[in-house]
Amino acid sequence: MENLLEVKNLNVDFQLEQHVIHAVRGVDLCVRPQETVVVAGESGSGKTVTALALTRILPPNARITAGEAFFDGKDLLALNERELEQVRGSKIAYCFQEPTSYLNPVYSIGEQICEAVIFHQHCSRKEAEKEAARLLEDVRIPDPRRVLASYPHQLSGGMNQRVFIAMSLACKPRLLICDEPTTALDVTIEAQILQLLKELKARHGFALLFITHNLAIAKKIAQRIYVMYQGKVVEGDETSRIFAAPRHAHTKELISAYEKIGKL
Repeated sequence: MENLLEVKNLNVDFQLEQHVIHAVRGVDLCVRPQETVVVAGESGSGKTVTALALTRILPPNARITAGEAFFDGKDLLALNERELEQVRGSKIAYCFQEPTSYLNPVYSIGEQICEAVIFHQHCSRKEAEKEAARLLEDVRIPDPRRVLASYPHQLSGGMNQRVFIAMSLACKPRLLICDEPTTALDVTIEAQILQLLKELKARHGFALLFITHNLAIAKKIAQRIYVMYQGKVVEGDETSRIFAAPRHAHTKELISAYEKIGKL
């Protein structure tokens, strides 16, 4: 099957005052249409930087020094800013951890979803309001009209994460990138969000690139796993093989750690 996303030799550096940090080093990975791929690794391993580099939403002191990232046959890293704007949100969408950090506290949920819908779908306000309610229903939020009139601080963490997922899906992306979306949630809500993502993926047919440090989550949802360590992909394979016969020492350490706490 042809890849939806194919990353080759991606390198990202961070320029600090006195030195350069090589945050991502020679990363290769791919995602097939409608596939769930997990990028797993400890904090600081380069997972998030890799994901952000795909659409060049990196901090000002970061620089992509080498690599290619083909999406639908086009190298994202070679696109100009105007071309890239046609990809962000509409074809590749992101869902981050701590949704309240990204939702604006002074605007209602409805205003924020409608803004995203109008920007990407070029529809009227009335049409956007109807679509916003439909999106909240799609992520299984009860009483969507009440939630549309609410503000982020009036909702629970789990509800805000569902809102964020709804906003991410507003433009029917082909690839959804989830960066630790359940980290701040308790285990019950975490399980609900993971199940929701599975259902939405099956219903809408998008591919899912899921970033996590949690191998228990990776084992539940991934068809393939890439393990990152110190900025590099040290192992990548089908999920069953990663857990049955891990090759790299760091992969073995991660699996052992989760087995010891009874999570695998």
